[in-house]
Parts: sequence; C-alpha cells; structure tokens
Amino acid sequence: MIITIDGPAGSGKSTVAKLLAKKLNFIHFNSGSLFRAVTAFLLDKNFDIENIKKDSILPNFNIQVEMIDNIQHVFVNNKDYTSVLRDNQISTLVAFVALNQTTRKRIDDCQRNFGLSNNIVVEGRDVGSHVFPNAEVKFYLDCSIQERARRRFVEEQAKNSQITLDEIEKQIEERDYLDKTREIAPLVVPKNAIIVDSTTLTIEEVVDTLYSYVKIC
Repeated sequence: MIITIDGPAGSGKSTVAKLLAKKLNFIHFNSGSLFRAVTAFLLDKNFDIENIKKDSILPNFNIQVEMIDNIQHVFVNNKDYTSVLRDNQISTLVAFVALNQTTRKRIDDCQRNFGLSNNIVVEGRDVGSHVFPNAEVKFYLDCSIQERARRRFVEEQAKNSQITLDEIEKQIEERDYLDKTREIAPLVVPKNAIIVDSTTLTIEEVVDTLYSYVKIC
C-alpha cells in the first residue's frame, strides 16, 4: 500500500509521515531526502547549482536508498549523505536541483522501485501527483508561510544557527515559487487528495486526522 503526503516546504510532511508510518507499521519514505543527497553530491563536485537547467548535464551519479535501523539512508555513488541533508545550504539550493530532468528521472525511478515491494508513507512535493498518481490514499498538507517559517526557525535555533526568522520566511517564499512554477512536476494538490491545514494543529492532531482517513479508505 502506498500513502502519499504532498505539501510545501516546512508544512510538517516529514514529521507527520514518520509518525503516521510508525502508527501503521509502514516504512517512512522521504522523497525530498533524495534530492537533498544529490544536492550535497553536486556541492562536493563544485557544480554551479544556482545555474542548473532542466537539461543540464550533471556529473555521473547513482542513487540508492537503504533502511538502516528503520532509518532511511541515501547514498550517492556509494557515499552516505544522510547526516548533512538538513544543512541550511542544501535547503537553499535543493529547489534548483529539482528542476533538472536527469535528477528527477533517477529519483522517480528509485521511489517507484522501492514502492513496488513495500508498504510506504511517502512524502514530497509531487509524490501524489506525479510519482505515485495511483496511490491508495493521498494527502496534501498545507500551512501558512508564517507558521512554516516559525517552525524552521525553532529548528535552526536548536542548532545554534545565526539565520533570522525573516531570512527563513524569504527562503520559504522563494522555494514555494520555484516549486509551484517549475516546468517539471510542479507542486499542486494531487487529484483526489485530502487537504489538511496544519497551521493551528499540533503534530499529534495532524497524525490522528490522517490516520482516521486511512482507516476508512
């Protein structure tokens, strides 16, 4: 069974998907981590990420996902990039990488192959609309920009980051624009998706809401 959760940056997809998967005894699959791993790989290669185009030729890479102690690890050319995926630099650049056709095709293929033999809760920005359009249950998790920025700011403060709330809000606005206007698989509400606004809800309330829908589907 495949359950998809789409939504904009900072809407809580990762946390909700992880908790929902645990409640259902499914595997939590984070599609965004694959794009972030490729971004980290390109940084290692000193690739000009901000000027990447949909048809840009990238350094040769293979991407692989392994579940290690129930945690998703992402390898690019056999290097595990899991520990750096949430770095702010990668958060800033990953939307540019998502524009590239080569990246999207390889990541889409990786996700679909993984979904063939596993019960998964997969989250991203195009998983219900593009990667798994025939998923049994689809959700779209929405949230106000202000609340998304506040949540990300709390995360960054915990890491002693010097980034400001205004800077984070600007980054999220830019990411939303890139995600919604990109030519390939833009961020949209998937057909037949259940929309849940998490702005005023706790994580537990969001998870319970999604779980209740899954149980009746």
